[in-house]
Amino acid sequence: MSITRRVAALCVALFALLASLPAQAQSALSQDNDSISVATGLTYQLIAPADNGRLMVEIQNNNTSTDNCWINVDGIVVATNTTSTSVNNSKGVVVTAAKASVLLQPGQAYTRYFPHVPLGPIVATCTNSGDSLYVGIH
Repeated sequence: MSITRRVAALCVALFALLASLPAQAQSALSQDNDSISVATGLTYQLIAPADNGRLMVEIQNNNTSTDNCWINVDGIVVATNTTSTSVNNSKGVVVTAAKASVLLQPGQAYTRYFPHVPLGPIVATCTNSGDSLYVGIH
């Protein structure tokens, strides 16, 4: 029997074996809703501690007014910093905490999926006290 026929016969046998296996349904990811209200406007607060098991992160500015929000996922900015606090970015350049953060205008969202999920602590703030952020993490 030629090599081509042997390979074809092996492929047919493998296909038959795979076809006989039961189908496996995929289950939906559960997602925690950790939405927050900003305690003090323009002052960062911890919204999620470091977690090496994250599969997805979604953070959305829920404000309908002109109130912006800022999130930081790289650890440069820490809780209790204000947006004007000076921090060193990853290149050692001094910038404000706001400039070292992701700006979310009203309705905008920051979303990351595995394997591009930030694993460190996540901090955030918005313009005014009482502003809200939707925070979904799994």
